[in-house]
Amino acid sequence: MNVLVGLSLLVFLAGISYRIYGWVTQTILSPDKAAAPDRVSSALKALFTTLLSAKLVTLITAFFTDVLFQKRLLAKSTLRWITHCLIFFGFIPLLLMHGLGTSFSESMFNDYQSTLQPYLTLRNLFGLMVLAGVCIGLYRRLTDKPQRVKSMASDWVSLALVGAIVVTGMLLESSKISSYSAFQTMAEDYGGITDAEELLPLETYWAAEHGLKSPNVTKPFDPALVEEGREISADTCMECHAPAAGAFVSFPLAKVVGPITASLGDATMVNLLFWLHILCCVGLLAWLPFSKMFHVISAPVSLLINGVMGFKEPGTNPANLVNRRMIGLSACTHCGACSELCSSLTFYESFQNDFILPSEKVQILKKVAAGKAVDQTTLDNLQKGLYICTSCDRCSKVCPSGINLRELFTSSRYQLLNRGVPETSMLSHFSFPLSLARTFVEDHKKALRKLETIFKDSFTKLKDLTTITIADPARVGTDSYQSCYSCQRCTNICPVVRLYDDPVEKLDMLPHQIIFSLGIGNKDIAVGSKMIWSCSTCYLCQEHCPNQVELTDIFYNLKNEALRRIEGGRA
Repeated sequence: MNVLVGLSLLVFLAGISYRIYGWVTQTILSPDKAAAPDRVSSALKALFTTLLSAKLVTLITAFFTDVLFQKRLLAKSTLRWITHCLIFFGFIPLLLMHGLGTSFSESMFNDYQSTLQPYLTLRNLFGLMVLAGVCIGLYRRLTDKPQRVKSMASDWVSLALVGAIVVTGMLLESSKISSYSAFQTMAEDYGGITDAEELLPLETYWAAEHGLKSPNVTKPFDPALVEEGREISADTCMECHAPAAGAFVSFPLAKVVGPITASLGDATMVNLLFWLHILCCVGLLAWLPFSKMFHVISAPVSLLINGVMGFKEPGTNPANLVNRRMIGLSACTHCGACSELCSSLTFYESFQNDFILPSEKVQILKKVAAGKAVDQTTLDNLQKGLYICTSCDRCSKVCPSGINLRELFTSSRYQLLNRGVPETSMLSHFSFPLSLARTFVEDHKKALRKLETIFKDSFTKLKDLTTITIADPARVGTDSYQSCYSCQRCTNICPVVRLYDDPVEKLDMLPHQIIFSLGIGNKDIAVGSKMIWSCSTCYLCQEHCPNQVELTDIFYNLKNEALRRIEGGRA
């Protein structure tokens, strides 16, 4: 067992070292790689500066409010907060007073014995808390589907391992309570009782009061033998054994487990359950750094960093910003809270692109940052998902791990654009990278100019037409435009048109001209007009149209048609 524990500990330490190394070497933005050698020193400098300044108070406050008591999680979901508290405040005490070994527990608690009170009862209490938290977590994962696109296999494995540790631990303790072989070992090794006549009263007492399943004594128990055994037990056993009934979960469970283990051989079953419990424990230990469970380390770090830095910290060292992004990626628990409140959720429902949702963007960005191979289709969908984003910051505000998702997504857009694949979605008014990422202004302008060139070369402009033909009315999802009689009220009320002295030159076509072109069946010039991309979607034209022409909705359809043509290579 020592070899097994030692190996799992080595794997754990190696995994932790690898993940921390990734914090200071991995990056989303390729230009940031040049700053990698300075990132460790920048992080250490920031740490010591915080500890030696007034920000230490902020750090301590963040530890209690954000890390320990999870105020962000409580504000989002009471049920999730209860789940977290049950698992966290149940598992940590179990680890300290049981999981890390007797020697560690004895150094922390005076006169520690796992079979004495209050440890016997507390172990059952904390185990029950963890088990309840796991059950609630499973219930939420099965019933609360809108929170996530899909549950990853690692999510289920994490819950299964934590639950298995508690269940096997309780079964092991209950089997020991009922085990006759365990009783014999205790009586001989710790009580020094080998004589059969002296052993019988003790055995009777333990069968009557402590849940022992004995082949030698059965109900009804001899009261005289029970009392005699009680006295022997008080002299030889109670120094290190509290009444088994104190294990308020394992003791009743022993009544069910006892007959089963006795029929299969209690010594064999105790040994089997022992190794199952150990394997679950060392398995979780070794697997933790390589799974989503690593968030138990990275999420507190992320919360503390953002508690001190804030989400909008001017003048922050660029190296530390990159470090924060990488720590944030590893802190994600894939809980789906960000996706549930995402402003672009309606776009996901329309386009069914997983990477429109924040929680799914983070999962694939982890692979991108780690340099793992990602297929072209996935990268294209990710790039589109990054641009179909309103940058409203709601995801960052509700993230229980304190990840600055807006900053992460904004910076990630440009690394993908460096592949040279133009992103048509950046023309949409639902994405504002230019106004929210001043450090990427030139990148944005460069990508935008390239995209505008593609549109210019792909569509015919009104001014370039030499002849105008009349065909069947265009299909744009509605025929309301056929009611237009060119009163030009839409153009006169349009705030975009009023921005320019010469709107035709700047916008190619005015709103009423676009509607007219659809009426004569020339959708191509409407699709290539700058007007549909300059539209602010204020709906004033649609609200004031005397014939209820759905202009803004038509412009949406024209934009989607333009994107389909460009991306499908049919322009």
